[in-house]
Amino acid sequence: MLQSLAANPSRAAEWSMEPSVDLRTEHNDNVHFTSAPHPSVWGIRFSPDVKFSGTTETLNVTGGLRVNFNRYFGEQGLDTTDYIFSLRSSYKTERDVLGLNVDAVRDSTLVSELLETGVVQARRQRNRLAATPSWKRSLTEATAIVASYTYNDVHYADPVGTSLIDYREQTATVGLQSNLSEREVVSATVYYNRFETDPSSFRAKSYGIQAGYDRAFSETLHGFLAVGARATRSTATSQALVCDGPILFGLCFGNLTTVTSVTSGTSTGYTLIASLDKKWETGQVSGRLSRELYPSGVGALVEADRLGVGWIQRWSPTVSSTLDGAVYRSRYVGGIVTGSNSQYYTIEPRVSWKITEWWTLSGGYSYSHVKYASAPVGATRNIVYVVLNYTWPKLSVSR
Repeated sequence: MLQSLAANPSRAAEWSMEPSVDLRTEHNDNVHFTSAPHPSVWGIRFSPDVKFSGTTETLNVTGGLRVNFNRYFGEQGLDTTDYIFSLRSSYKTERDVLGLNVDAVRDSTLVSELLETGVVQARRQRNRLAATPSWKRSLTEATAIVASYTYNDVHYADPVGTSLIDYREQTATVGLQSNLSEREVVSATVYYNRFETDPSSFRAKSYGIQAGYDRAFSETLHGFLAVGARATRSTATSQALVCDGPILFGLCFGNLTTVTSVTSGTSTGYTLIASLDKKWETGQVSGRLSRELYPSGVGALVEADRLGVGWIQRWSPTVSSTLDGAVYRSRYVGGIVTGSNSQYYTIEPRVSWKITEWWTLSGGYSYSHVKYASAPVGATRNIVYVVLNYTWPKLSVSR
């Protein structure tokens, strides 16, 4: 009996782990990304990292854990310890695929939140926990129904003196996906999104529909297009003190009563995701154009238009380079935030040299600029950095 189980390939599993460590030094001339007077700082980041994966005929698990120990010189109060944990898993049956994705991230608002929304916030640590269970069921050989639910919980450290506020976001989607051919996939999805701050001063409910088209034009050219429409209804709650008597010299000669004011509004718009990727033997170029609705740390939803391009080139077996650039145009939805529409630009070239099989030396430069529709002065940030990486041989176990 034991021999038959060991010989059954459906029970075979392969697990692997790939540890690495980075040491990065950087010069940042505007660590707070502000237009006010500011000092330049030097930073050192030590980052142990481990990636893991496991596969069987029915189960696939991938993920990783990275810890960043950040230390800065030139200004007090900037030292932090960040982490990024991710898990991607799927379980297959004859007709169903069950999935679970989990992300736990602690970093600065000027890192992942900025890259997502293009909105510059006060520099604070952000704790984000997101979980997405999903289900896909094959109705026919070519058609499947796909459903998912995402819970997103965000907390900010030390938000006093800023406009940052904790929030929760929930999104439910259901749709149909059909393979027109081996290279073409079409889809149609409806979704519901609920956003609310903690404490509850702003709530928004969004409903939307989106149609998608995915095509591999060739082995080296791939494109994707998704277009949709959405409607958002928001409610903002505020409190004010009202005096029922005369007011003289700023003093109330009567009773003060707390009055709650509730304002509601509706916003409509379109959503767009378009991407094109071209590969060749030694490189790749990609482009992305999107308009999407994101939660924001100031307790409102932000509609971000983004145009991004990327270029990867391998010049020799040991030398490669990357170039990433993006332009964002962001505006707030719901009327809770006004006069803060902004444009954000960023470009980052990077060169890597694989010294040995396990050692890699990289260097790069990052330029970012933000300007606001209601202010004549924007902010610019320049970062120059060098990274030394060591990656251990991949450890794998089969059983």
